[in-house]
Amino acid sequence: MSSRHRRNRQLAQLIELRDWKRREVVDKVNAAYEQITGKPGAYDEEAIRRLVSGVTRWPTEGYRRALEQTFDASATELGLYNPRATRANHSQTGTGVEAALPWTWGGEEVDEVQRRELMRAIAVITAAAPAITAALSADEVERTVHAVAIPRRVDAAVLDNVEAMLNQARLQDDLLGPQAAIRTTLTQVDIAEALLTGPRDPLERRLKSLRSKISTSAGWQLFDLGRISLAEDHFETARDVADEIGDDAAGAMAMAEWSGMTEEVGKPSVAADQAAAAEMRAARSGDPLLRAHTAGITALAQAKAGHACDTREALTRADNFDVTAPRTPEQSLAYFCTAGHIARMRAKALHQIGDLTAAIAAAQESLKLQAVRDRAASHILLGTIYVDAGDLDAGLGAILDGVEAEAANGSARISSQLRNARTLIHVRAPGSEAARKLDVRMAELRLA
Repeated sequence: MSSRHRRNRQLAQLIELRDWKRREVVDKVNAAYEQITGKPGAYDEEAIRRLVSGVTRWPTEGYRRALEQTFDASATELGLYNPRATRANHSQTGTGVEAALPWTWGGEEVDEVQRRELMRAIAVITAAAPAITAALSADEVERTVHAVAIPRRVDAAVLDNVEAMLNQARLQDDLLGPQAAIRTTLTQVDIAEALLTGPRDPLERRLKSLRSKISTSAGWQLFDLGRISLAEDHFETARDVADEIGDDAAGAMAMAEWSGMTEEVGKPSVAADQAAAAEMRAARSGDPLLRAHTAGITALAQAKAGHACDTREALTRADNFDVTAPRTPEQSLAYFCTAGHIARMRAKALHQIGDLTAAIAAAQESLKLQAVRDRAASHILLGTIYVDAGDLDAGLGAILDGVEAEAANGSARISSQLRNARTLIHVRAPGSEAARKLDVRMAELRLA
């Protein structure tokens, strides 16, 4: 087993010595968290499993303190450590970024792997695609690099720069798919972790809010690329950090995107719980776009679970908010939540509960309104509904439109939807001209 996922034997032994079941640990940690922070704890059995397995090595501060209180032990005694908790000491000799990075942690030099990760982050920032760095001037890029190298230099302007790059990466993902954005987004994770080793007040809350937003973007893009386990890690971090600082908007977005992934991988009951948590946080945020998006996410989870009445109620809630005014990523985390986005979620939910006529109308509306995200998925969804409704020709046409749109997207998630649509056509019309035509085109585009 690699050091990345080395089992936390110290924590496992402490649990075993107390003869606690995982559910008991969850209850005790959540109670301690609420006592310490005044907010309900959100740990579940999966969170404890990740701690013991070594997937989560450094929980956010509130949960670290709760774990320490629960077990009456220090973080070290609990087997917890921060692999990125490095501090850069400016070298008195040498020049350039390399000379300024003798990384230390606890008085010992950090291993070369961690050091290379930060150097990679700096390299990506300085050589990022023009579409990403377009938001920054050369001086702003240099200022950000220096702050990563020496975190004590972090200031509000540096955080402005990181946030501008994050927003550009999100727009890049919308336009070109996750392959175009994931490298920059993961680099920003490294940058945020590096900056967190520098001064805290008065920038700590904003930096942690930014850290949560970056992790949410990383989680969704990794899911889009088929990396489910890594995506879960990022969503968990995004939720925990947002809850620690009381950032309801960031927490709502983290839980909504996490629910969207959980629903798509076939865990509707878990997805429904996550969506309910997202709606609750979104209501406190006051952002109408975020509230509409989280209600739509709830509809998808309830539809996957087969709860038609709850699905329609959630769709009604989504329609209660005005999403007609265009927003930018700076104005709303759910900037992509337009009427077209809501229509696509309505189409998918209604299809799931068997209302095919209304689902077709909603899918057509979504394409007409040109949703910001997932245009390939919108075509594939419409085609799938047509096939389920018995209109094979219309279904093939829409699915082929999705094939063309997906060819340059690079999304494992949408590719899976496309394969499911292909299978549906072969099941409904085996050996048909439609099935052969779809196979030929997918083979030509190397999507088969």
